Amino acid sequence: MDLLNMDARMLRTLLAAAFLAAGGLTACTTPPASTLAGETGRGAAPLPHSRLLMREVDEQNLPASTRLTDAAGQPLSLLEPPFLVTADVRSVALDTDAYTGTPVLNVQLTEEAGARMLAATEARVGKRIAFTVGDRVLTVATIRGPFGKALQVNGLEDLEDAQQMYAEITGQHR
Repeated sequence: MDLLNMDARMLRTLLAAAFLAAGGLTACTTPPASTLAGETGRGAAPLPHSRLLMREVDEQNLPASTRLTDAAGQPLSLLEPPFLVTADVRSVALDTDAYTGTPVLNVQLTEEAGARMLAATEARVGKRIAFTVGDRVLTVATIRGPFGKALQVNGLEDLEDAQQMYAEITGQHR
């Protein structure tokens, strides 16, 4: 397909996905079919107490920010309130990245949350965000373009780590 003939929104979505993938978070409209452990591709609803959150990284270290540690052990300040919470997530599926073969979590949002995510990411283009489960930072990425209905979370150490995280989020073991 000739890039010059693509509609601007499609091109923007493709570019956003490419840039987010480099940062550990991939935007997508529909998660790809899952391939791990017999997953059906639909995933499972998160447990209400799993505390899935997406927050903007506080580059100024404001006193009211939430302080966590990233995967490399570095301190990370996150702005409150989160713009994505557990109740916004319709399902989580365990999968593998088609390009790297590494484990990922495909996250499908509710319709209402998809619209809010689109607005939230439009307002945060160029800013860093963190996806957390409980007090664990799974990934930090820079938003290169707006996205909505679904996303893919990278940054899991290996298949065992991914399965443990999936079980913590959904209560299901794969």
